[in-house]
Amino acid sequence: MASISFLGTGSGVPSADRFFSSSLLLLEGRHLLIDVGEPCVHLLRDRGNVFAEIDEVLITHGHVDHVGGLPSFLQGCMLLGRTKELSVHLPEEMIAPIRAWIAALYLTEEGLGFTISWNAWKERVPVVVGNEITVTPWPNRHLKDCYHRLPCADPSRPCESFSLEIVSGNFRAIFTGDLSTAGDIKPLVSKPATVLVSELSHFDATELADVLAGATIHALCLVHLSEEYASDRSDLRLRLEELLPNVSDVFLPEDGEVLDF
Repeated sequence: MASISFLGTGSGVPSADRFFSSSLLLLEGRHLLIDVGEPCVHLLRDRGNVFAEIDEVLITHGHVDHVGGLPSFLQGCMLLGRTKELSVHLPEEMIAPIRAWIAALYLTEEGLGFTISWNAWKERVPVVVGNEITVTPWPNRHLKDCYHRLPCADPSRPCESFSLEIVSGNFRAIFTGDLSTAGDIKPLVSKPATVLVSELSHFDATELADVLAGATIHALCLVHLSEEYASDRSDLRLRLEELLPNVSDVFLPEDGEVLDF
């Protein structure tokens, strides 16, 4: 059995009732933490000893609402006595700054009590997790388009951001991370998916529906909603159910909700 625990479903806009982006996928007995938007540690703590059990941390890109909770997560693992090695997969450009950030917060990797393996994503190159799971990072333009609009942006930065395809047997999950346009995921939805966890902040529902028209998706989970969509969730769900008759179920999960497969 597989399950997704939605730890944070909010967008980058601070919300009184939704945390920043983070999900916990349980698959083939392994725990995969997908993005670590703060304060994911609170809902993780609510799930018992999961701090000791998480096998992999998978980071889609370097925006703070997707990575800002990582130091607290590592400190929580230390304080709760974790000893098992932790693998962190992320854009290569983030590894050195994040390790420097951890050191700046008066933590040492040697003092955590467990080893961290830092692993750089390579575009479209699958990573084998355990014996049966593959995780493939698919590049998108989200970070490039957002960053290059900022004053004084450094044009030499790689701006790596990824959507993640996670496969084990007949189970196939797609986590979009943040996108530039819905079209970024066209290659990913060309094959059937058990679940698509998609953001809906940077494009509208009609654009997403156009990309998913004809796709075989069992469950569509909409997270990271824009302020407009977050204020009228029931209408959004009905609209997408109407636009996407080929999708079996449309969900707008709440923080803390668990979806079983």
